[in-house]
Amino acid sequence: MSKAPGGNPVALRDPEAFAVEFMICDFCGNYFCDRCHASGSLLRAPRCASCGGRLVPGSRLERMSGRERPAAAAHHDRGVRHLESGRPEDAVRELDEAVRLRPEYTAAHRARGIALAGTGRHAEALAAFERALRLDPSDVVSLFERAGTLLAMERAADAVAAYDQAIAVRPDYPAPQINRAIILMDAGRDAEALAAVDRAIALLASGGAAGAGRYDLASAHSVKGAALVKLGRYEEALPVIDHAIDNGPDSWNDYYNKSYALERLGRIAESETARGIADSLREP
Repeated sequence: MSKAPGGNPVALRDPEAFAVEFMICDFCGNYFCDRCHASGSLLRAPRCASCGGRLVPGSRLERMSGRERPAAAAHHDRGVRHLESGRPEDAVRELDEAVRLRPEYTAAHRARGIALAGTGRHAEALAAFERALRLDPSDVVSLFERAGTLLAMERAADAVAAYDQAIAVRPDYPAPQINRAIILMDAGRDAEALAAVDRAIALLASGGAAGAGRYDLASAHSVKGAALVKLGRYEEALPVIDHAIDNGPDSWNDYYNKSYALERLGRIAESETARGIADSLREP
């Protein structure tokens, strides 16, 4: 975006790194770059992936600014704020109203599912994610959250299948790969878990990961270290676990796995030190 005649010259010189054109949803106001919106057709304008609204050229930005938010969008926004503030019950009430007013509001169904899961209403959360996915089958966040809800319902096999769907839709999104590896390891499928988390680590190290969190690489190393310990590969596990410890938040489990590996290698004093840290971090 630029007021310079002809557009931002830096962006024009590097179209691979900058979106030269963008569109705005005329309902919820979301922005979509030229690679993130559907192209539409001669008879139908492209639609917003968030709420199903009509996308209009970004040149209308100033004309649309200051316009009153539609009621459904306002309820959605308040619901999301409640979620971010740790108030899922309040979020559910706002998002119920958003989807009542606008049933095609994908983002509101998704946020409602997250809020419902936060209140322990897992079956309703699952239905909300499935509604969002009927509206937008490529909504990777709904796929990811749906998998987590299935896991909370103790449907581990279904959760793995849901993570597989998320990976198929967005193979550059590491979180489903890491969580899938954890489920495989919990099921005793340690070699498969190791292969899965190695793919996640390679993706994160490549710099091509989408939506990567601050601690995703450390988390992946934590899972890999645990898998190596379970496979009896203690020497290999130690530097991997140390990477998780050095680069992620304190975790009693990492120190416990380190202690176990050191004990098996006969390094008893070091093992006791790591075990002491693990005990101090573990919740009573």
